Amino acid sequence: MYLITMRPQQIQDAVRRNLPALFCAGSVEYHGPHLPVGTDFLIAESLLTEIEKKCECVVAPSIPFSSTMGWAGGPEEGDVDFDPDAFYVYAKAELKGLMNMGFRRIYVLQFHQGADGLPCLTLKRAAAACIREAAKNWGNGWGRKDPSRLPNPDVFSWIRVVSNLDEFSRYPDGDAERISLGHGGKGETQLVMARHEDTVRMEALHELEKLPQWLEDAWEADRKEGEKWLAFCVEGWVRELSGDIFNK
Repeated sequence: MYLITMRPQQIQDAVRRNLPALFCAGSVEYHGPHLPVGTDFLIAESLLTEIEKKCECVVAPSIPFSSTMGWAGGPEEGDVDFDPDAFYVYAKAELKGLMNMGFRRIYVLQFHQGADGLPCLTLKRAAAACIREAAKNWGNGWGRKDPSRLPNPDVFSWIRVVSNLDEFSRYPDGDAERISLGHGGKGETQLVMARHEDTVRMEALHELEKLPQWLEDAWEADRKEGEKWLAFCVEGWVRELSGDIFNK
């Protein structure tokens, strides 16, 4: 279910049944001449689209922009270095809105710069602020109360901010092949191919006299391999979202 197409009664029913709510955040950033500037956003949204088909959840509107710091390119190449302060305010407002609706299992996929990147840290800050404000309303000593009588007994897991597509995936063993996700390289290129192949122009790589190191393996991208990894990641997320975190 998608939040923006749901009626009030459907939202109330989803909250009553403790369905998870999730949204993603990406970036508008140069990923090489062969990929769209919304690569991170498109990959993250593709994952959520497939998740929604396979398990009951509520997908809230995504956030396409985040800080890029001009790492890969400039505005003339479509790069938008979004102000992290503005990002924080917007993200906090969306998270608070979902909390106020009654959702108690909120997941955010920030697919840009990794767990220690500025966008993910900003989102975690917004999540922490929302949780703190909610807990402050419960009065002092709320940790000594019966957890079942709190608005959310699992307050510290109320909002999960993750940066990896395979966050909840199970690899066969320690030596198993891992998903490749270098910036604009093979991994991201084939994931875009998996659902947005029409936006990819591999021949455009010839426009560069010398490929930066992070693009050198882009030629190895394969659409079918991208579909395989997308399905693998979806499986992990579905397993996570289908469980009730309060009864694990």
